[in-house]
Amino acid sequence: MASAATVLVLSAAIGTFLSSTQTWLQGEQKIQANSQVQNSIKTMGKELREAMSVVVDGDGMGLTYREATKDVNGEYIMPMTWDGVTRRIEKYGTTVRVVDAGVARTICKNVFPTDPNSGFSVTYKLFKPGAGTITRSLAVMVVTKENGIRGAHQYGRARENVFLRNIPELTR
Repeated sequence: MASAATVLVLSAAIGTFLSSTQTWLQGEQKIQANSQVQNSIKTMGKELREAMSVVVDGDGMGLTYREATKDVNGEYIMPMTWDGVTRRIEKYGTTVRVVDAGVARTICKNVFPTDPNSGFSVTYKLFKPGAGTITRSLAVMVVTKENGIRGAHQYGRARENVFLRNIPELTR
């Protein structure tokens, strides 16, 4: 009887341990997905706030932007003029990358093409320009997918409105 009771108690303890380990791993993957998406939104926002002009691609999955010329102290030279360097932020395969003067650096991996909050039926756009003929603001949205245990996936999702500070028409 004692052996049977010990086996039952140990089985319950092992089951509880395995279940809590699985839950911990799922939470860890969710944190990783959210952290990655927040860092990418922060990086894109920082880049775009310095832009003096932005042109969003027709499909909303990339954009080209220009920055103003700065002096050696990092101050803008007035009147603002383009520094001559072509820059891009784009979805490239399953990553989002910044291309600065022909050099690409990845800022987000495992970018997922549809929004999980829509039941995966809506393909979202990374960049959506604000209203008007001159782009003064952008909505930036990124969804990432982390492959979880036993086929479960964890999604990170973030959206931010970025207001461009250096539009020449606004800084006069």
